[in-house]
Amino acid sequence: MKSYILFVLILISVATEAQDPYWQQELRYTIDATLNDKENSITAKETIVYKNNAPAALGFIWFHLWPNAYKDESTALFQQIKNDESRSKKLKDPKYGYIDQLAFTVNGVAAKTEAHPTHTDIIKLLLDKPLSSGDSITIATPFHVVLPSYFSRSGYADGEFMACQWYPKPAVYDKNGWHEMPYLDMGEFYSEYATFNVTLTVPSDYIVAATGTLQTKAELDAYKKLGAANTTSRSNKPVLYQPATKGGNKTLSYYAEQVPDFAWFADKNFVIQYDTVQLASGKVVDAFSYYHNKKK
Repeated sequence: MKSYILFVLILISVATEAQDPYWQQELRYTIDATLNDKENSITAKETIVYKNNAPAALGFIWFHLWPNAYKDESTALFQQIKNDESRSKKLKDPKYGYIDQLAFTVNGVAAKTEAHPTHTDIIKLLLDKPLSSGDSITIATPFHVVLPSYFSRSGYADGEFMACQWYPKPAVYDKNGWHEMPYLDMGEFYSEYATFNVTLTVPSDYIVAATGTLQTKAELDAYKKLGAANTTSRSNKPVLYQPATKGGNKTLSYYAEQVPDFAWFADKNFVIQYDTVQLASGKVVDAFSYYHNKKK
């Protein structure tokens, strides 16, 4: 009899779990960022529309501030690299990086934050009132990133700027709760899928490779023209990019829908190649590659 009751309880538990509908949080980012290639820094502002699709209300939101992983040698990133002999050689007089000038607001009202008890690259955004299931809030903050010398995904090296995991981003909240975690050199990133509208202002002679679709037509047309020529000829003397206007800055707009992250790279000497790819659905999409014309 006891075995029968246990079996029934297991069936009920499995059936109940199977009936729970799948959900994930919904995020929409708007980011305006400017690269300072003299100071190796990015100055930006960010707005996130965060919709809570979880069945429970949220009293706070964990945020990743992953540029702070490069802040000093006490972080989880540095500790992981230093404790691995095969990776520690990366750290040859590194230049540190960080994120600062944060001032969070929620629905236009200044919001409080709390530091993570262990990791400097995680922060808790406190909500004045719980965010109910199905409701949305608008979170905004300015931010400033000093890029490190390159040794782990993000940074600068040889005139190139690599911006990966560079903006404040909410940690994933799913059926198992919050997944706040520090930035690591060896590891993957569990991120909420989101829609991104991003504008990048850079010196006019830089080529930018970024997540999503370039919305700035003149720049897109130039990349396609150069890229198609380089794809056709594939010579050792590729056609190189020439800015429409020398001196000053240019602003490029990008759109990406339902992707886990937005990353971008800027360099004056990228070689561009361009072609199209036809998907199984019949849809034709653009395909770009960006690389340095250097001998191996």
